[in-house]
Amino acid sequence: MEFLLIIGGIWFLFIIFGSSKNKDTSDYRPSSPSPRRSTPPPQPKVNTQTFRPKTGSKSTAKINFQNTSNAGTSIRLPSENDLKGLHDAFTGASLDKALGLYQCQSCKVYYHKESLQVLREANSSQCVSCQSTNIIEITDSASTSRGKDYSPNVITLNNYKDHVGSVVTFEGLVQSVKESRRGSDFAVMFENKSWVKGFKLVFFQGAVRKVGGKPYINSLNRKTVRVRGLLIKHEKFGYEIIVSEKSMIMSTK
Repeated sequence: MEFLLIIGGIWFLFIIFGSSKNKDTSDYRPSSPSPRRSTPPPQPKVNTQTFRPKTGSKSTAKINFQNTSNAGTSIRLPSENDLKGLHDAFTGASLDKALGLYQCQSCKVYYHKESLQVLREANSSQCVSCQSTNIIEITDSASTSRGKDYSPNVITLNNYKDHVGSVVTFEGLVQSVKESRRGSDFAVMFENKSWVKGFKLVFFQGAVRKVGGKPYINSLNRKTVRVRGLLIKHEKFGYEIIVSEKSMIMSTK
């Protein structure tokens, strides 16, 4: 009898707790995650000080450029009488307005356009007379002043190192004629030394044709040559006189 009562009590407890567990389970609802909202990227602030042209707009302003060697002013083209007896300070040629004229504003010497180009490439745009770089183009505007002629110093093998950056006159016996490896440049040597160490007259590719080509340059060997040209000291090839026109070879004998 007692055994039946114990069995009945266990069954009763099972029914009570089992129903409570099922109720708790059926009432459980997992919380749904709240929808995630993407934050838009920050927009750049508009700079009201920045100029933004309208689409399709066209510029009506015309831009004018001045063609001067020093981006400065220009002076009035002188008359033929003003140029009479004056010469290109680099080549020594008589001045010709058709070749383009430039004038140094410090010492008043003149240059043709091609001569100024050589100065830009080989002499840092410096005047061969005073080393100024204030060289401007002559046009039909503003005022002008009487120009001056340039007389080069006559130098020798003893003092040529004192005249770097100037146009000089030199006379000497040619020891040899050397041709560059690429065959386009020539050195007329006044000293019996290498191309790099010896004092020389140099013909670059652009000047070879103007002076008469390779045959003429080779013909200078063992002759006494009087030349007018720009004396420079090249950082690699040393002291040399640069010529650009055949007229700069003043005499040979």
